[in-house]
Amino acid sequence: MKIAFIYIAEPYQCYHTASVASALAAIPGCDVTEYYSFPETIDHLARIRRALNVPPLPLLPFPRSWKANILKRARRLDQERLVILRENVEELNQYDVVVATEYTAGVLKDMGLNGPKLVLLMHGAGDRYVNDEHLVREFDLTLVPGTKVETYFQDKGLLQNGASRIVGYPKFDVFEAVRRENAVSFSNERPFALYNPHYQRVLTSAPACMDTIIKGFKAQNDYNLVVAPHIKMFHKGFGIRERLLQRQQSPEVLVDTGSNAMLDMTYTSQAALYIGDVSSQVYEFLAIPRPCIFLNPHKLPWRDDPYFLHWTLGDVVDDPADIMPAVARAEERHAFYRPMQEKLFRETFGEPLLGASQRAADAIVSFMNNV
Repeated sequence: MKIAFIYIAEPYQCYHTASVASALAAIPGCDVTEYYSFPETIDHLARIRRALNVPPLPLLPFPRSWKANILKRARRLDQERLVILRENVEELNQYDVVVATEYTAGVLKDMGLNGPKLVLLMHGAGDRYVNDEHLVREFDLTLVPGTKVETYFQDKGLLQNGASRIVGYPKFDVFEAVRRENAVSFSNERPFALYNPHYQRVLTSAPACMDTIIKGFKAQNDYNLVVAPHIKMFHKGFGIRERLLQRQQSPEVLVDTGSNAMLDMTYTSQAALYIGDVSSQVYEFLAIPRPCIFLNPHKLPWRDDPYFLHWTLGDVVDDPADIMPAVARAEERHAFYRPMQEKLFRETFGEPLLGASQRAADAIVSFMNNV
């Protein structure tokens, strides 16, 4: 069975799927090849495989036209992704299975993918509406982390043309392997809070809250601060946004705009406090229940909205002026939220926490043996 894993976005995708590709490659009869779009993917895949102590897999760049290169230079990465997929359909048609972790790959069927079975290895925690989630219908097999996401997809009618399997979250397997590499430390040895804003303009708290948070943490003595936005926040702006943010760094404020630690759970595993808006990384943080604060400067009507379910796991702050008072009481408030954190984490990722990579690989083989 010939299987292609496709990495069509930034290297964060590696941490969701590389361990599954390796588990599949170890199963007799499975021939796995990986394709990448971003050159940085090469180093991340090598890093993961060293940590897992498994051999590298055949790795090929997606051939790129002049049009794709222009779009990349202009940082029109969503359009670039579609161009690359369209230009490589025939290359992928030689496989029995194509595995992706982006909903976007569902467009391959309309582009002429007619030989392989298309498998979605979902990443994220499923609380947020994504405008291309309708493409889940195009996948022949959808691998989800837990019951929460599977139920959501079923209720939305997104699994009507395919099958689903609950496998857990392979990224936890990768983190277990790489976690010894990175320890976050500050010279003052205080614990640190993580500020992890999303990138979508209508949801992100960064424009309204970033300066208030950084100034507030510099003025108190309980926590250090790590500012680690979603990597896609820096798609546009030709690097200006990164440089402006990095100027805010100080001995008690670490600003990260692109290191491995943004991608591999280094910050979410070690932070004492999470501050964010709609990023699914909060669920990675809750592998160990800890205090959370959620920011709502847009004053969205979030209560009873399933897309904001994670906002029930900590205090929600509408006014930036109230952020630092919420930080001061976060530890005390955590006892109220901890039971719900534990419950929702289990529903999101299932149990046991580790072993999802092998479960996903076995699910793909089982599915193919029965079609």
